[in-house]
Amino acid sequence: MKKWFGLLVALVVVLLAVGTALTAEDAVNAYVGDSAKKCKMCHKLQVEAWEKWPMASSWDKLSDEEQAKEECVSCHVTGYGEEGGFISEKETPGLVSIQCEACHGPAGDHMKVPMTDKEARATTLSEADEANCLQCHIEEGNPNFKEFVYDDEVAALADHFNEAPEETEAEAETEE
Repeated sequence: MKKWFGLLVALVVVLLAVGTALTAEDAVNAYVGDSAKKCKMCHKLQVEAWEKWPMASSWDKLSDEEQAKEECVSCHVTGYGEEGGFISEKETPGLVSIQCEACHGPAGDHMKVPMTDKEARATTLSEADEANCLQCHIEEGNPNFKEFVYDDEVAALADHFNEAPEETEAEAETEE
């Protein structure tokens, strides 16, 4: 009987440890990557505008040599150097180039909130701002620097800021 009790206690301890580890991992707002598929499900107009934007293909602008340099990679991918962010093209292909999460932060928490709770979903993402852009759009260390005027760049993205329809196609199908 003592043997079974000891095994039961050990099993409970292991399950508690695993449960705690999973809870701690879930607490991290994870990158989801692949904006063209995941974000587009609900934000079709914004992603279509982003796909026309040069940042959507920023990784392709790097030579093979530049893709091996940290100082180049860090500004041509999403989440570089951050937990759950870009590691390599092979390991994290969904974070190649500047995706939605590069400007709005990891979307793991956003994706967990029910679609019906639009107010809560809105609070799970960061607001893109000039400081975010200026982390990379700086002359220092950038041999290909081009003048960056935040207001002009935002104006060029006017289509990105269009309001999405009140109801997505997926939501409409769910209601039928």
